Amino acid sequence: MRLRALVLLLLLVPASAETAAQRMTGTIESYAAPVLTVKTAKGSVAITLSPVARIVANEKAPFGTIKPGDFIASTAAARKDGRLVAKEIRIFPPSLRGLGEGQYPHENASLTNAAVVSVVAVPNAKGGVLKLSFHGSTPGPNGMCSGHAPAPGVGSCSGDAEIVVTPKTTVTAWLLGDATWLQIGKAVSLFAAADAGGKLTSPGVLVEHNGVKPVP
Repeated sequence: MRLRALVLLLLLVPASAETAAQRMTGTIESYAAPVLTVKTAKGSVAITLSPVARIVANEKAPFGTIKPGDFIASTAAARKDGRLVAKEIRIFPPSLRGLGEGQYPHENASLTNAAVVSVVAVPNAKGGVLKLSFHGSTPGPNGMCSGHAPAPGVGSCSGDAEIVVTPKTTVTAWLLGDATWLQIGKAVSLFAAADAGGKLTSPGVLVEHNGVKPVP
């Protein structure tokens, strides 16, 4: 599963532009600031990066690197007993703490962006249980809380969640980089929107780094 909504937020795509933004993948042909030229399946495309564009990469991370106090994003589905089982977990760097905080439905699953309260590892199982805490926008019955927090650490309600992590759960860490990572031949994934004149602009790029290609 791919966290399209979270990536749009990560790359600072305005909500009003989400429907117009188109995802592009390919390899870098050149970068002459601020223009990034990407070789896609349909040919070469020139994209202008915004002055505050985020350059982001993924890094594979074992479950054991998650610790209390970390801020993560989890895509999970409920199993028959109602417990949430993570399909994917992203560990955020400190500078992105609070990004997309809350719990809300996404692509037939539950997306939870929250702080890690505790980690219970299952010996030799490469997994365990994460207890999470978050702020949201919509109070519900029995202390339930859902929706996006209006700002990191701020909301009209607070909630908690328990996420089961299995050996099949994909765990990655997001890294913030800079334009030096935009090297010829590197794989990229980004969202770009065209203005009235057809010029494509993007607020950020997911780029291959240290041999790890973009996810999503």
